[in-house]
Formats: sequence, C-alpha cells, structure tokens
Amino acid sequence: MSNFWSVFITVLALANIVGCFLLIRWTAKPRPGEASADETTGHVWDGDLMEYNKPMPRWWLWLFYLTIIFALGYLVLYPGLGKFQGLLGWSQYDAYEEQVAEVEQRVAPLFAEYAATPIPALAENSDAMDTGRRLFANNCAVCHGSDARGATGYPNLTDNDWLYGGAPETITQTILNGRSGMMPGWKPVLGEDGVKEVAAYVYQLNGRTSPNPELVEAGKERFAA
Repeated sequence: MSNFWSVFITVLALANIVGCFLLIRWTAKPRPGEASADETTGHVWDGDLMEYNKPMPRWWLWLFYLTIIFALGYLVLYPGLGKFQGLLGWSQYDAYEEQVAEVEQRVAPLFAEYAATPIPALAENSDAMDTGRRLFANNCAVCHGSDARGATGYPNLTDNDWLYGGAPETITQTILNGRSGMMPGWKPVLGEDGVKEVAAYVYQLNGRTSPNPELVEAGKERFAA
C-alpha cells in the first residue's frame, strides 16, 4: 500500500468516527426555541394518545458513545488505519496460515491412511467415499457435472469409455497431472490423402462399413504409426 492510500484510509476512517460523535452531540443538545420535554408535538391518536417531544434517553446516547470507543480501541489493536498493523500485530494472512496448519495437522493421519490403502480397497471405505464425494463436488463438478456425466467438451466419467485408460493408477495420474485434450492438425504431416485414409479407418471403428476398404487398410497403418 502506498503512503497516499495509507494516509487517505486513515483520515477517512477517523473522520467518520469524529463525524458520528459530532452528529450525536448535535442531535442530543437542546437548541433555543425548541419545545420543552413536557410539551407534545401535536400528534394525537385514538383521542388521548399523544406524542411528547422528549430527548433521546441517556442510556441510548451512551450506547452510541460506547460504539465509538469500541471503534477507536479496535483501530488501535487491529489493522484498519492504512499501514498501521495494530498493537496486537494481527494479520489475516497469519490467521489463515494458522487455520490451514491446524486442519492439516488434524487430517494428516487420515490422509496418510488413505494414501497407504490401494484404491480398490479404498472404494469400499464409506468414510473415504464421503470425503471423495465432497472433494469432487468442490473441485471437479464444475466441469464434469454433479453427477459426473460430463458436459460439452468434458468426458463422461460414469461410462466404460476411457480416453487414457481406467486403471486406478492411470486415474490417479490424470487427477494429479491433468491431461491435454488438444490434438494438433495432421494435414502438414500426413497430407490430404493421408488424412482421408486415417479418416476412413476411424470411421469404421465403431462398426460402420466403409465404402473403400483400401483407404481403411492404408489408414490403419498410418493410425498405428
């Protein structure tokens, strides 16, 4: 934070507190010409219910003053006045690091147990599956959907089709390191005829019949290479 913004924030914060104090003093101070506390405002309801012109109760005023004192004490102890860190030296970053360290210390034994357990056996652990379900919802569901059935551009994780293999070790590598889903253009490498041959081979992989078996055979060799 620059010195300008530090001074600006400090002056703005203190000016607001001083402004609140002056406003309370101004509204609570009786002024000449005002009606006395025993006079009414002239408003009458139900024939005999009158509104008196009385000042705010003292206890109410003192509550306002206590909030001002609390605000000043807070700004002395905690950050709030520009670069001044407060007498307690509290920091949101330090507090965050402490909470993270506390959580990691609490869950480290549990995660160490999970890490030492084979994935097929871990899949039978209901507590581990509950943890995995929450982690998936927080980190993976945005792309793969809350039901893991995928979305446009993202694979379905509930079927038996695997882009890189469905072995536990392969899935672990996918989660740890990610996968690159972008394929480069092959025209500069294969040429237009080569692309047609590979396309013919890929076309019949799901059981469709290609009208040109010769292209399929040539494309098979190119695909394997």
